[in-house]
Amino acid sequence: MIKVKDICFSYDSVNRVILNNVGFDLDAGECLAILGNNGVGKSTLLKCIDRIHRIHSGSVIINGKDMHTLSRREMAQSIAYVPQNTASSHIMVFDAVLLGRKPYIRWDVGEEDKQIVSQIIERFGLLGYKARYLDELSGGELQKVVLARAMAQQPVFLLLDEPTSNLDPRNQHEMLNNVRTLAKEHGMGVAIVIHDLNLAVRYCDKFLFLKDGHAYSYGGIETVTPKAIEAVYNMKAEIIEHRDIKMIIPY
Repeated sequence: MIKVKDICFSYDSVNRVILNNVGFDLDAGECLAILGNNGVGKSTLLKCIDRIHRIHSGSVIINGKDMHTLSRREMAQSIAYVPQNTASSHIMVFDAVLLGRKPYIRWDVGEEDKQIVSQIIERFGLLGYKARYLDELSGGELQKVVLARAMAQQPVFLLLDEPTSNLDPRNQHEMLNNVRTLAKEHGMGVAIVIHDLNLAVRYCDKFLFLKDGHAYSYGGIETVTPKAIEAVYNMKAEIIEHRDIKMIIPY
């Protein structure tokens, strides 16, 4: 369904390649964790996929369509991107999530749009916030609203850049569980830049380790090994199982 192939990118002001022939593929309903040290190009990869950065070579194919040939409206109907940080504004939560329907609205907001937004607001536990303004929310609450807005786009491919960074442990698990469930329900592919390896192995199906601008390894849970963790993070770790859940313990 989704194929990212041989992405190459470098900033003009930096005399080094940031991404060198990086790629992956996802089937409907799969979640991918993009892993690696700070500065390795994880966020840059998401921006290349979303056409925020112009890639030097490579392609992004979704359901047989090359993303670099689509109009902005078609892109917005295919890909939703949630960045690390989003500025708040004096707009109500319901209206902020409704903005996710913009790629589908031609003349005016319809009942279907309002119904979709209401369902997503309830799904993300935001019913008590829908009449509040974004600039009244905490960082974690704002992050949930931004993700809800992305889900309102009903994308084929969802890109999340550190979506749990401002959330407490309970909300981290709740958010990622919602994302995984919605991905499977709607046949959506999800790529998540995430630093918490334990959250990654619990909620993701595939794993892309980046090192020095290259893909060190890519695949299923079998690719998450002590050897890979040491090579990518320069950190020794043991992997154990508890109640059928894999846990990574650094030492």
